[in-house]
Amino acid sequence: MVAPYTADEARNWFVVAAPVSLDVFDHGPSEGEGVLFGNFSSPLSSELNDEIDGAAEWLGVTPEEIVLAALGRTFGRARGDGVVAVDVTGGHRWQCHPVSLICAAGLPMGPTEMLQGAHNALGSAAGQPSAKSEILLSIDAADAAAAPATGHALQVRVRRIGGSLHSDWIYDTARLDRYSVEEMAEQFGPALIGITSDAATPL
Repeated sequence: MVAPYTADEARNWFVVAAPVSLDVFDHGPSEGEGVLFGNFSSPLSSELNDEIDGAAEWLGVTPEEIVLAALGRTFGRARGDGVVAVDVTGGHRWQCHPVSLICAAGLPMGPTEMLQGAHNALGSAAGQPSAKSEILLSIDAADAAAAPATGHALQVRVRRIGGSLHSDWIYDTARLDRYSVEEMAEQFGPALIGITSDAATPL
């Protein structure tokens, strides 16, 4: 097993091998007055819901850390390797926590390294909203599908409904094409399975 990267080691690797800043959007900010949001909902399995809880208990982490690590893997596979700013809220964290999320499609950032990065990122989060982040990860929102726009160009809302896990991808249609959002949503489930099945306990 590969030893987990620390946050600094992971960042240094990306400085050499990948863009320091990853742009997950298809288009730049528009100058228009109004913003039209699209919504792509993706139901996940009830087994995955149980796997996240079981893995969180076994690994001594929170479900948010697992979901954040999976989002980093999702962005890596769908948009490329790098680092992106994400605001995290919900679940055990009621405030908006801006984090620098490591995104990677594969090795040397294995499941353990991805979880270590998410663990470190949330552990050092300042708990203040970030003006620079265009992405929101909201976990266990009461009604993600009806959630209002927050000013983020991409909102990933993960919620539990009747024992099953659902993800809603709410996006600025001027910034992201629907097929790009669908690709990310399709990658999210396998990314979660990879983290819950193969990651070791963070240091």
